Amino acid sequence: MSDATSPGPPAEAIREALEHILTSKDFDASERNHRFLRHVVEETLDGRADRIKGYSVAMAVFDRDESFDPQIDPIVRIEASRLRRALDRYYLTGGQDDAVRVTIPKGGYVPIFTVREAADLPDPVDDPAGVPAEPPSPRSRISRLSRWLPWHGILALVAIVALVAIWRLGALPWPSDTQTETTRRQGPAVVVALLEERDADATRLRLGTGLTREIIAALSRHKNLFVFGTDTSLELGPGSGAGALARQLSADYVLSGSISTTPDRIRLLVSLVDGKTGRHLWSQSYESPVIPARIVDTQAEIARRVVDSVAQPYGAIYEDKVTGLTGKAPEQFSSYECVLQFYAYWRRTESALYPSVRDCLERTIVDDPDYADAWAALALVYADLVRFGIQPASVAFDPLERALALAQRAVVLAPDAPLGYQAQHLVFWLRHDVEQSFAAARAGLARNPNNAELLADLGGRLCLRGQFADGLPLLTEAFARNPGQPSIYRLGFFLAHYMAGRDEDALTEALKIDQRDNRFTHVAHAIAYARLGRNDEAAAEIDLLLQLSPDYGDRAVTDLQARNVAPEIIRAIVDGLRKAGLNVPPAGI
Repeated sequence: MSDATSPGPPAEAIREALEHILTSKDFDASERNHRFLRHVVEETLDGRADRIKGYSVAMAVFDRDESFDPQIDPIVRIEASRLRRALDRYYLTGGQDDAVRVTIPKGGYVPIFTVREAADLPDPVDDPAGVPAEPPSPRSRISRLSRWLPWHGILALVAIVALVAIWRLGALPWPSDTQTETTRRQGPAVVVALLEERDADATRLRLGTGLTREIIAALSRHKNLFVFGTDTSLELGPGSGAGALARQLSADYVLSGSISTTPDRIRLLVSLVDGKTGRHLWSQSYESPVIPARIVDTQAEIARRVVDSVAQPYGAIYEDKVTGLTGKAPEQFSSYECVLQFYAYWRRTESALYPSVRDCLERTIVDDPDYADAWAALALVYADLVRFGIQPASVAFDPLERALALAQRAVVLAPDAPLGYQAQHLVFWLRHDVEQSFAAARAGLARNPNNAELLADLGGRLCLRGQFADGLPLLTEAFARNPGQPSIYRLGFFLAHYMAGRDEDALTEALKIDQRDNRFTHVAHAIAYARLGRNDEAAAEIDLLLQLSPDYGDRAVTDLQARNVAPEIIRAIVDGLRKAGLNVPPAGI
């Protein structure tokens, strides 16, 4: 055993062992945990083990500054736990024969270096005639080990060897961190079958393998999914039946398809199948020009479009899973299902769902405290207490303060996940810190430039500020990437037409907003109808608005101001509400 003070393997052997870990496909850790491991090992070998503290690791590995407080930001503790699990798994799989082992005991971050006991056993001795001895059999190895280890150690070793042997034969999939978390959350497991290449050019360009890899990589960014790795797909080969794949891997969904080419185009036909029932859930074809010099970029773009349709909120997997919640008591929901229920609520802001959504998420962050999306979703739910006045008497604390703490926790747990930044964006907006709100959204987009929800949130709120030139392109891209997302995001398109006097276009966009429990749906409908002189329909929308908010006429101006709406847009909306028949008292705008 070796640390900073005790003798052990030479530094050269330790560094060789470190490189073997970091380059092994069996070391399933994030890039920053690769940096974490390298940092603590090199610091120890350089005689600075006494300096390895949470504070120094946070600044050296996780880009925190001098204001870092480990009591508020637990990132080092969380990532150290994940790193320990990754090392444990590595030494039970690809690293089981490593002579030098690196471990990080709980309670600190200083690594320990040990020499595997079996490496110390005598090597087979050649006989006097110079004939090399036969390698010892597994039975003789255990016999020799019995002289070195207590019997309970032998039994444990035999159990581990048997487990690894079963795994290597493919009878038992090894539970990665992601798989373990997916099991706990009951999030769906997805396998991508190797895409079939239908013609010689597709084969020559290796489009099947390339696109399969790109789709798996893009799917893997969706942390609520467990995605089987590329090696699994490549080993199974093209044309593997969806049913056989699902049974072999216990997959919830199988994504399969074929790829063909013409002289100037690539065409992909892909489908999603329910792994349990074989039911066909979704299919789509995608085409792109063939530009040999840009074939990698082309594959990445096609993969992104496929994954947008399948995996993002309100995509094909969501639609299938949320349907399965019907008739199931929320008290029986898994953590993953609680987040699914949140998305169902978020899509239409149905106030009737609010209590069960909030209670389910509160339970989830207790049962599953590392589930970042649950923290972010709960932040958004509490923000809605203020945004829409949903059940304002249901809490005895400041909901925005609670929401901000939840959102910040979500970002700490998953700095690359978009939902935490979306929550921060909304909370800062409701606290009237517009610049900080925009900064949070842009920070999320820097990490997730294709995230449709962040694009729509930022684009929509730029439009509320009257910054249509900046907001409309983001909204357009958001709906191109995810046409099924909440219709209230179309409010930005509506306002752009309304403020420009394009009244028919404004009404067309307003009628695409279908959140009946959201008062701004009826505000948009009413003022669009009033502009066109359709007074009966405008009056009907005002009646629906007053059913939701009986005193809205008295507080229309303050309500719009609370949402940081630009003064000129407030004046135009108030004018439209008066034309629709709502009594809005004069107020300074």
